[in-house]
Amino acid sequence: MIYKRLINYLTAHRNRFILALLCMAVFSALNGANMWLIKTIFDKILYSKDMQMLYTITLLIPVVFLVKGMAGYGQNYLMYYITQNVIKTIRNQLHNKLVYLSHDFFVKNSSARLMARVTNDVHALENAMFRVPPSIIRDGLTVIVMIGALFYLHWKFALMSLVVFPVAALPLSQFAKKMRSASRQGQKQMGEVYSSLQEMLNGISVIKAFIQEKAEMERFSRENEKYYHTQQKFIRVDARSSPIMELIGALGVSFVLWYGAKDVISGVWTAGSFVAFMTAAFSIYQPLKNFAQTNSLIQQAYAGTERIFEILDEKPTITDSSNAVDLPRFYSEIVFENATFHYPEKQDVLKNINLKIKAGEIVAVVGPSGSGKTSLANLLLRFYDPNSGKVLIDGHDAKDLTLASLRSQIGIVTQEVMLFNETLKYNISFGNKEATDEQIVSAAKVANAHQFISRMPGGYDTQIGERGVKLSGGERQRIAIARAILKNPPILILDEATSALDAESEKLVQEAIEHLMEHRTVLMIAHRLSTVKKADRIVVIDKGEIVEEGTHDKLIANEGVYSKLHNLQLL
Repeated sequence: MIYKRLINYLTAHRNRFILALLCMAVFSALNGANMWLIKTIFDKILYSKDMQMLYTITLLIPVVFLVKGMAGYGQNYLMYYITQNVIKTIRNQLHNKLVYLSHDFFVKNSSARLMARVTNDVHALENAMFRVPPSIIRDGLTVIVMIGALFYLHWKFALMSLVVFPVAALPLSQFAKKMRSASRQGQKQMGEVYSSLQEMLNGISVIKAFIQEKAEMERFSRENEKYYHTQQKFIRVDARSSPIMELIGALGVSFVLWYGAKDVISGVWTAGSFVAFMTAAFSIYQPLKNFAQTNSLIQQAYAGTERIFEILDEKPTITDSSNAVDLPRFYSEIVFENATFHYPEKQDVLKNINLKIKAGEIVAVVGPSGSGKTSLANLLLRFYDPNSGKVLIDGHDAKDLTLASLRSQIGIVTQEVMLFNETLKYNISFGNKEATDEQIVSAAKVANAHQFISRMPGGYDTQIGERGVKLSGGERQRIAIARAILKNPPILILDEATSALDAESEKLVQEAIEHLMEHRTVLMIAHRLSTVKKADRIVVIDKGEIVEEGTHDKLIANEGVYSKLHNLQLL
């Protein structure tokens, strides 16, 4: 099944592949010509003193090797071209599949492990695609040509020498199973190495602050050591295959040498025929040895390709239904109706949530850490569907709406801002690629970002580094706000957008947020009292349930959960 799917990728390059096969056939045929040249040199030139044949052979040898070289070049170039195009297609398919997979897939699979699949597994397939077809086809044709030469020279010795092929097949098949298993374990463990490395890079500040450099080195070393052992297991199997194939081949050659040399000594066979036969026999056993190395590449690629196709075959859990409709511009209300939700294999994080948010209303959701506040936003964005109950937008069940039309009407600004290693202009216009430069600048001004952008060397064309590392926390927040402003959504989610900023940065961000919230429906998840007090209504969630609802003054007077959070300065 896997091989059939890989062959399908080659159909787009059918003509080039056929031409590559032709080059391989020419290369292999000219290997057979070597036998004729050797026999002729010994029997016609050295023994019979045929000078005309000497002139002919002298001129013919450069031609043979020139054509052979050109065939080898054509084969390598064409196979490299085909391989790179197929791998480019697979990489694009992997990337596109990952982009469209649902949120829960990325909860179950770490980014580092996915990176290992997109890099290591694809590289294993790339290596095999370039080297295996030429090896199998060219070496296979070489074997066929050489077998023909053997039978032409001496059919009885040919039969005797070929007995090694069925003998070689059994160890090859056994090695294949062991190498595939070891390769699969190695590629899986490489994902763990990637994961450890990525966590170190992402958490380098924490590691240094807690003086845990040595602990992290030890943790990475443990994962690296495990990978080393899986590779050692693979190498032990791989290394055994080659000498065994060589031994089997050598036994066949020794057998022919013993009986063939006796026939030459007794005058039954010419020296030229014997040397040509021996050369052909050696030419067969080299491809036989190559098959062992090719087998190793195949098993590595097979294990990697299985993991690649696992991703390509993955189905998103959140998709448009067959009768999904586009959501018109939001105008009325958002309703959570008896919504209950839990993450896979976990307890409910939201229980029977009933909440109505009218158009233009600012609703703050507060509660202890882990109470389900962010999960509420995830349901609205339809990163997940409720396990029971509904989320209604203007009376439409979110499940009956197209994802694009729903999410196009929701803007989000979070505490951990995700910016791309691109220009400021690119990041601000991320939600509206049709925006003009004037609109981008206007959004930046409203977000209090234009001033610091103007001071940067490249202005709006400044590259900001991975995850916006060249910007401060407050600057990143303002870029995120500018991005939301430019998208111009009727619904806005603010997920603890100012909770990690210093006072000066928060002031600038708060001003930008106030501009952003104007004339929008806002679901605000926050810890700051200054932010919460601006809400028209405050909803308090505790242990996944709405326990209180009202204005700040009313909730303080109730002396419930909100009041306790306030008194404990958690608001």
